[in-house]
Amino acid sequence: MLRESNVDCFIGDVFVGALAYADDVTLLAPTPSAMRHLLYICEQYGRKFSIVFSANKSAWLYVTKGKQHYASIPEFFIDGKLINLVSKYAHLGHIISAIVWMINMKF
Repeated sequence: MLRESNVDCFIGDVFVGALAYADDVTLLAPTPSAMRHLLYICEQYGRKFSIVFSANKSAWLYVTKGKQHYASIPEFFIDGKLINLVSKYAHLGHIISAIVWMINMKF
């Protein structure tokens, strides 16, 4: 359902907007509205299959290009509960932060 959502999170033909391992799911989206759409799909899926997503165990962060920032910080909810904004988050033993280092290699 997430892959077919038309949220543009592909590397080639591979959808990377939802990364999952066991009971951990990471959503990636290019815009706040796209993230809201992915969260809505998760809510619908949860209702259909009796899965409860825990807002208090969830967090979100955003990464911008350069000094680009939103005029106001968006809010995200799952099942009506606020998901907290963080500057870094531990996911499967890896620290993910809003500071991203990129290497651009050319062949």
